[in-house]
Amino acid sequence: MIISRTPFRISFFGGGTDFPDYYHQHGGATLSTTINKYCYLNVHQLGLLFDHRYRASYSKTEWVQNPSEFQHPLIRETLTYLNIDQPTEVSHSSDLPGRTGLGSSSAFTVGLLHALYHYTGREVTPAQLATNAIEIERVRVGDAGGHQDQYAAAFGGLIHTTYAKDGSVSVSQLDLQPNRIQALRDHCLVLYTGLADAGESVLCEQTKKIPANSANLAQMTRMVGDAATILTTDTDLSNFGSLLHESWELKKTLSSTITNELIDKAYTTCRANGAIGGKLLGAGGRGFLLIFAPPETHERIKAAVPHHPPIDIQINSSGSQIIFTDHTPS
Repeated sequence: MIISRTPFRISFFGGGTDFPDYYHQHGGATLSTTINKYCYLNVHQLGLLFDHRYRASYSKTEWVQNPSEFQHPLIRETLTYLNIDQPTEVSHSSDLPGRTGLGSSSAFTVGLLHALYHYTGREVTPAQLATNAIEIERVRVGDAGGHQDQYAAAFGGLIHTTYAKDGSVSVSQLDLQPNRIQALRDHCLVLYTGLADAGESVLCEQTKKIPANSANLAQMTRMVGDAATILTTDTDLSNFGSLLHESWELKKTLSSTITNELIDKAYTTCRANGAIGGKLLGAGGRGFLLIFAPPETHERIKAAVPHHPPIDIQINSSGSQIIFTDHTPS
């Protein structure tokens, strides 16, 4: 048995500039951090007495004779991508619901890849995990979206990721003092909107509108560097919150479905009760709302939006990890 643990992420800046349709023309950048909420993938070798050769347990259970028969697209394509030919069971559990804007699909794919590489006795680097996950999600499955989630899940930490026109990607960990990291965390309030759904339609519209949105996307790319400078210097963190608000106003122009009345009302209420800035996490239209506010205002903000429960987060410094193994590759 092998168990991988892969973190979810919060994307602060640059979402949308990590779409290949954009960054191959202009270059892009993102600033994100992984958090202490995780996706767990358990891989186990099945014995020969079972009627099936492969089993997968997630929100449902599937039994098949060949990996290509799985209905779950990420499980199917990951197993076939790595040519897993021995009888295998895969099971999944998670700290938070999926489809809520925290990079859960990429955490799933990276975590499954990591566990299966270990299962077959193959070494793998974070960069390989990220690029393999992009191949599986964006090419083999055909899901729309950018590339920041895969790098966040694989590398972990507070990272500044840049996407070059030639397709190369560079990941830099921001080196912050512990008190600065704690101050950043203390300003962050993550609220659940109660909405959970796939963001595919939002991402498809956003992709189609890239040419029309290129000026705003270029400005959002520049904000990544500005935000990194704020964090790595002694600049007042309120400037980070103000920049988040400015970026959120720009992000709402990228697609007609990034926000909605419920999200706008919650965000406006938070701002009226002391929040400096914030944004919706993920593609848009659902999931978690990140609010950036002085710690002393958090209780007032939470009381003002009682239907949007907070989740407790810490900033996590590690990417996907193998946390248990008693398996010898055959």
